[in-house]
Amino acid sequence: MGLIFGLLLLASTPVYATDCAVSGDPIHWIADYCMARLNTDDEIVAGECIHQELLRERSNACESSTHYKTLICEMMIPKNSSYTLDDCLADPEFRGPTVRNHGVGG
Repeated sequence: MGLIFGLLLLASTPVYATDCAVSGDPIHWIADYCMARLNTDDEIVAGECIHQELLRERSNACESSTHYKTLICEMMIPKNSSYTLDDCLADPEFRGPTVRNHGVGG
């Protein structure tokens, strides 16, 4: 009985961003992804992209942040670079300005 209760409690406990290897709010990762994809630093220009990406369902914030960091890493790593996708994903300093500033223009 105790094990079942413990598993139910664990399953109902929310996963917070601090438990995620990729820090930062998913909306900020989305904004940085869209601005990188469109080669702009203007969130208004990237607005439609941001809107479309927000419509895509992710199971949780960590999955979303990791997904967009992966996409940005793939765009930013030069071909034939010794810096790999795994390196990029593991690098806590690799993040866009919106993630770094906790919002656009912060």
